[in-house]
Amino acid sequence: MQRTNSGGRLAMLGLVVAMAALLVPAATAAPPEIYPLSSVRRGQVGYGMTTFQGTTPERFEFEVIGVARNFLPRQDIILVKSSDPKLAVTGFWRGMSGSPLYIEGKLACAFSYGWSFNKISMGGCTPLEYMKREGLETKRRSAPGALAPPSTMAEWKRLTPTGAVEDLFGGPRTPWLFATPLPARPAPPTDDTLTAAVPLALGGFNADAFAMMERLFAGYPLQPMRAGGAGGSLAGTEGPTEFKMGASISVQLIRGDMSAAGTGTVSYVDGNRVLAFGHPMFQAGEIYAPVASAEVLSVVASAQFPFVLATPRRELGSLVQDRQSMIMADTKLRSAMIPVDIYVTSKGADGKKLETGEFHVEVLDDKFLTPALAGAAAANAVGHFFPDRDHVTAKIDSLVKIKDLGELRFTDYLYANDGAGSVISGARGLRALAALAFNPYMPAKAERVELRVDLTFAADYGEIKKVNLRRPTLAVGRNVVTVIMDAPDGRTVTEDVAFDVPAAVAGALVQVEISAGDAARLDAAPPVDLPSLLAAFRKLLPGNVWAVTVYIPEEGVAVEGKVIRDVPVSVLDKLAPSSRTPRTQPFRPMARSLQPAKRVIGGSTSLLVRVDPAR
Repeated sequence: MQRTNSGGRLAMLGLVVAMAALLVPAATAAPPEIYPLSSVRRGQVGYGMTTFQGTTPERFEFEVIGVARNFLPRQDIILVKSSDPKLAVTGFWRGMSGSPLYIEGKLACAFSYGWSFNKISMGGCTPLEYMKREGLETKRRSAPGALAPPSTMAEWKRLTPTGAVEDLFGGPRTPWLFATPLPARPAPPTDDTLTAAVPLALGGFNADAFAMMERLFAGYPLQPMRAGGAGGSLAGTEGPTEFKMGASISVQLIRGDMSAAGTGTVSYVDGNRVLAFGHPMFQAGEIYAPVASAEVLSVVASAQFPFVLATPRRELGSLVQDRQSMIMADTKLRSAMIPVDIYVTSKGADGKKLETGEFHVEVLDDKFLTPALAGAAAANAVGHFFPDRDHVTAKIDSLVKIKDLGELRFTDYLYANDGAGSVISGARGLRALAALAFNPYMPAKAERVELRVDLTFAADYGEIKKVNLRRPTLAVGRNVVTVIMDAPDGRTVTEDVAFDVPAAVAGALVQVEISAGDAARLDAAPPVDLPSLLAAFRKLLPGNVWAVTVYIPEEGVAVEGKVIRDVPVSVLDKLAPSSRTPRTQPFRPMARSLQPAKRVIGGSTSLLVRVDPAR
């Protein structure tokens, strides 16, 4: 009889089974079972998971106080308190929003609201039933990188009330950062003392830029924090490789040489879908932004409201939904950001080079927020290198690359008496971002922004006071006007500006307007579509030239975005009934002369003067 080696066979069988197991994909962990809101009662106890330090969630205990009905529109919250020693010093903190809380081993809610100056660890949490309904059952309409739809006329008129392209830029020294439309602020809770706030860690921002961000996000559940370690790389490659319930999650608005990231906690994971925060960021609905795993550095035990110090680590997906009860991310998606490159150089009043520096960042690609975030980053870059509160003149060359539509280039010459940080609002390349995002014609997407800022610390500026003609009338052909200006040091300075008068106005009374090029009325038909809007942008003049405009008495008309000059009266009469339509509008013809200026020019003036009759 042949004997068998049963032990060897069993060992071989075990090896085969083990190898087969390696070939079978590991099963995805099933999402946790939900504890129903209807079963929540006062006095129940449970535990929560959150990250106190590092990247590993830890357990803490809590007790149910009760349920606050209709805390937000059609949304209840569960009130809880904790006597866990882990929370004895800090209490509940900002950045803990989204921490999952369990009752009887089932997921009940996500911590989301707290009180400031609280003497005990007490707050509110959002039931997972609401979060799943809004986050998992709401269907997406778009995808990362998709073009935003054209703006509404109401939003467009906020940027240009009269419809003129010049209004989009509002004059080179008019504040604009907070004039662009933003997402509607979420409705505050019925109890004003119970609030939600995500710490928005700002890295690399100076005091002025920090104040700008505070003002920008006022009214949203985002609280800018002076926090280092907000992440300096454009896309992190270290840290956790997946989201876990109770671990930290960061939404990145700016990253690179400066950064802005809102950090909260993961509440629920179902495959590639991740719910977090338990309250909104902007309550913007469908919105896309990079989300990353995060490392908690420390919890700051502030007496007013403690908050977490955290740094984004590895990018793991894209924000998809931002709604009343939660934010939702998808780990199968990635959101591209918009590169913004800022180069700064400077010279002293003697013309000698002082310093050179550059910043490279990426900003959130979002119709509402991109212009403001890019503007804040640019102001911060300039203010970082040159915080001097002194007279400064600036040349700013800006470039905006538009998807499938080429580039826009602008040159601005600006002056400020309170330092370099004030001049950045005059960069028309930044203002063009808002005009592109909110144009009412068709989608337009900015792909890259570049700013080159050349500063001179000198008061090389003149504010137009009046003009003097050399003779009481104008001649056909070349004329000269003397412009009298007030300088910042109290002196009066003058420049002679030459311009041409066309023969067509001989003998007529004409209006002559004198201004800097960037303050002159655009010599182009009102836009009727995106191509004509971009064509108008490309006709805007730089600020280092004199623009002398002679308005022609005869009427013209703009038809389908094209100017027809010297239109016969009979034709104007026929066009009159439709002249109020966007595609057929009256247009005042003009003749324009340009001359290089010796300084930055402020203001404008005009006069009525007779032209000599034809000889």
